Amino acid sequence: MNRREMAKLYVKMSPEKLSTADAVEEITEFLETVKEAIALDGEVRFPKRGAFEILTRKPRVVANPVTRERMTVYSKKIVKFRASKKIK
Repeated sequence: MNRREMAKLYVKMSPEKLSTADAVEEITEFLETVKEAIALDGEVRFPKRGAFEILTRKPRVVANPVTRERMTVYSKKIVKFRASKKIK
């Protein structure tokens, strides 16, 4: 689901009359707020829904499938969503 589809769903569910452009803007603001909160605290929890959290992947050695050359994939941080038991 992209932002435009999410905005259409948000307009249908909203009790107020919104345009799709306004809905896209509100969704964008919400996502930016979540990004900032994750960057500051390391996780964002939504009660009865789940949590976004930052995980660090360890460095590892992989082989290039064409040349069989060994190379190192460095560690990196990723954002992972963990659903609550009620959603599962």
